[in-house]
Amino acid sequence: MIRRGVRGIAAALTTVVVAMSITIAGAEAAPKNPKPTPTAEPTPSPSPTASPTPAPQPMYVALGDSYAAGTGAGSYLQDSSGCYRSLKGYPGLVATEKGYALNLQACSGAVTADVLDKQLTSSLTDASYVTITIGGNDVGFASIMTTCMGSNEAACLSAVQTAVEVTKTDLPSRLDAVFSAVKTEAPSAAIVATNYPHLLSPVKPDCSWLTAFTKNEVTAINSGADTLSDTISAAAGRAGIRFADVREPFTGHAVCDSSSWINNASLATYQSFHPNATGYASGYKPTVAGVLGGTATGTAATVTTGGTTSSDTTRGMVKLPKD
Repeated sequence: MIRRGVRGIAAALTTVVVAMSITIAGAEAAPKNPKPTPTAEPTPSPSPTASPTPAPQPMYVALGDSYAAGTGAGSYLQDSSGCYRSLKGYPGLVATEKGYALNLQACSGAVTADVLDKQLTSSLTDASYVTITIGGNDVGFASIMTTCMGSNEAACLSAVQTAVEVTKTDLPSRLDAVFSAVKTEAPSAAIVATNYPHLLSPVKPDCSWLTAFTKNEVTAINSGADTLSDTISAAAGRAGIRFADVREPFTGHAVCDSSSWINNASLATYQSFHPNATGYASGYKPTVAGVLGGTATGTAATVTTGGTTSSDTTRGMVKLPKD
């Protein structure tokens, strides 16, 4: 009995030892510090790219008289100014082609004093481009043409000679004052002064029942235009601004030429002896744009206008002769 009990105890101890061995072996097989399963790092979202701020449109200020306002081209702006401004004039065409912000101050009948007193807008401070056509009304453009349309050749030649004297004696100082003021007000701008074309054809002096131009009158009027051009060019040189000469492109396109770019005498007197839409587009615009320089912005032009920036908007209107 005692032996049988001893054998039972021994068997039980053996079972316990075997079980402990299995447990210890299993514990040794397992890693002491199991590493966590790596997880993929989240892909960062790309940072949003800010849209570039568009550059401001270059400011273009157009100063001067009816030839700068676009009178004669038609399609006039309804701005209640009486200035006969048209975007078919050369400033509107240049601004449209380049995508500039146009401030159109030019007005029919303006003289040099009007530019100084009424047209020097605050926009000039930020202007990149400025053009100006002025001087014709200072020397009596409309009154000369009114006189010369009649049948009194002596009166016509006398009127032209008087204008030539004013051009030589009085106009230079007026232009100096204007060009200097514009340059001061627009210190960073490219500034271009323009002249006027020959109005009448030496080949065919007259072609309208409203006029009676002679060859002598045509020669005198066109010669007077040359004197005016020389005076404007010289003043531009003294002021250190650029000069655009439109006489060459208008050659062969005067009143009575087969392809005229200038309006003949008309019952719509404000248009008489001003460029038509083709004259501004083919004569003035490419010449002025070439001298002005600048590159296209690729944006649409914007337009603002001045008020009535002429002391007499009818000053440049040619009247029908009484004789």
